[in-house]
Amino acid sequence: MQSQKNTLLLIAGEPSGDAHAAALIKELQTMRGGLSVFGIGGEALVATGMELLYHIKDMAFLGLSEVIKHLPFIRRVQNDLLERARKEKPSCAILVDYPGFNLRMARSLKKMGIPVVYYISPQLWAWGRGRVKKIRRYVDKMLVVFPFEVDFYRQYGIEAVYVGHPLADKHAGRVPQEPKSVDPRNITIGLLPGSRKQEVESLLPDMVRAVRILYEEQKIKRAQIVKVEHLPEELYAGCLAASDSFIGITEEALHQCLPRYDAVFVASGTATLETGYYGVPMVVVYKVNKLTYFLAKRLVKLDSIALVNIVAGSKVAPELIQDAFTPQIAARELEIMLIPEKNREIRENLLIIREKLGETGASRRAATEVNTFIQNV
Repeated sequence: MQSQKNTLLLIAGEPSGDAHAAALIKELQTMRGGLSVFGIGGEALVATGMELLYHIKDMAFLGLSEVIKHLPFIRRVQNDLLERARKEKPSCAILVDYPGFNLRMARSLKKMGIPVVYYISPQLWAWGRGRVKKIRRYVDKMLVVFPFEVDFYRQYGIEAVYVGHPLADKHAGRVPQEPKSVDPRNITIGLLPGSRKQEVESLLPDMVRAVRILYEEQKIKRAQIVKVEHLPEELYAGCLAASDSFIGITEEALHQCLPRYDAVFVASGTATLETGYYGVPMVVVYKVNKLTYFLAKRLVKLDSIALVNIVAGSKVAPELIQDAFTPQIAARELEIMLIPEKNREIRENLLIIREKLGETGASRRAATEVNTFIQNV
């Protein structure tokens, strides 16, 4: 297939991938004039001028049952993307995380003769080692954001390129120089229930119940729910009772709201890394349906599922997963973090996250790798 050197297919199916991919595209646009990008993304990619065929809000499927339920739609999306790729003949496809969808797309794209760059590796080192052979077969260039991923892929004969983590670019210079000190009379708790509708529905009610317990015990003064822009406010407000006037809702970016929180409840995912980057003590929570959890337990090879703990190399945040996440248990875990000395100790332990995420410039290094790749295909 004769490719169009300035046309790219890009697939980022989640908000974090949307943000990181947008940073990459902005850097790539400085290297290649007239760049045309189409595919799946969100508002951050729209702002770069990318043509969205599907929005990330249409692609948020949580767990096996959700995927099965939406299989006809998923197949239609795949077919639409492949048909457009046949027409446009992009110089390459950039696939960003989102492995359930993207690894299937990689196979089809490879058959069509479209080179594949994978940016931000799926967490195969945690749960999907059986999928490594798909990476080896269908991915032409793997760009990873953690140093240990280079060694992981090397043992399978794959030469991955470490570019650093784009969160360092996103938050550089925004972290307060002095860590927040706990004032027991004026404690604010953040609630970060995830970026998918199903996550919010599953996690936010018990987060709210947990902070109610702490509020009624006069352990906290206020709490704040962090809303993501593509989900409706009623999804969040519906979890609140008339007596919950101490709980607010904000649509601020994490760099704006995290510095004012004494501690947070946070859904397992990229947000745990961002919370750790700002040094905010956290309780990591997660729940999925029973079938998905059963399958995940058989696949996961690590003691921790929270990225913040995996990257730190130690348990810097407690994890309440599935039945372990109850309002009572969550409230007691968070209460410990509100002791000033303990809060300070946790913040010091979290400094390792900034160190592990590396230096700034990740997005530019990734763009340079993509640009060189395009020139050579």
